[in-house]
Amino acid sequence: MKQQSTTTLRPPARAAAPAPGAAKRKQQSTLIIIAAVVVVAIIAVGALILLSGQTQTSGINFSTVPQSRAEDGGFVLGNPDAPITLVEFADYGCPHCQAYKETMDRFVSDYVLTGQAKFEFRVFPTAGGALTEFAGRVVQCVADAKPGSYWQVHEVFYDLAMSGRYSDQMGRTVAERMGVDYTQILNCTGSADQVQTDVALGRRVGVTGTPAVLVRYGDSEPTYITLNGQTYDRGSVPYEVLQQVVAQAQ
Repeated sequence: MKQQSTTTLRPPARAAAPAPGAAKRKQQSTLIIIAAVVVVAIIAVGALILLSGQTQTSGINFSTVPQSRAEDGGFVLGNPDAPITLVEFADYGCPHCQAYKETMDRFVSDYVLTGQAKFEFRVFPTAGGALTEFAGRVVQCVADAKPGSYWQVHEVFYDLAMSGRYSDQMGRTVAERMGVDYTQILNCTGSADQVQTDVALGRRVGVTGTPAVLVRYGDSEPTYITLNGQTYDRGSVPYEVLQQVVAQAQ
């Protein structure tokens, strides 16, 4: 009798168990890759913001707004033909100035960007002391080295101050962010004198603390705001008052 051949079915071979720790290492590698992608994205967004002239502090694209300088060198933002200029004396390192910056940003958005008023910023060291005097020199030097960059640098200094990074290293940080040579900027600060001009103007018109908000009509000397019999010569000025002053100047 012929014997039939048979095929024996064998159980499938089991896959080799992963080496101890391999899964954990794979998970760590994935997390590292994700983190790297996030960092690159953040850097790219920051670069685009700087290139466009827009800053994270105010969200204003300064590259689209007319920029000029007063007769004594003060930095001015807005339509040259606007009938009124809001003049702020402030210190980047002053907590009250930082708190008031939101109001100033709102004013710029509502009235400067629309051509109804100009905004003039004067560095007046108070709480920030020598650091703010140095910041005033740096902002002038960067603006001279890179025309049209003043308001971006202005925002960077507020950003550093409001995030606890207002230190003797901020000049280098600003130079790196703005893409200018720090050694050149540092050499320039030895002769930069706009902050002294700002302080002299402030003292001449009676500024004793920051923030101090004044108005200038045409090319006249800055004066404190007086509305309905009240003179606002101490600290910040309510936004509603600024609105009325601009409306009256139109």
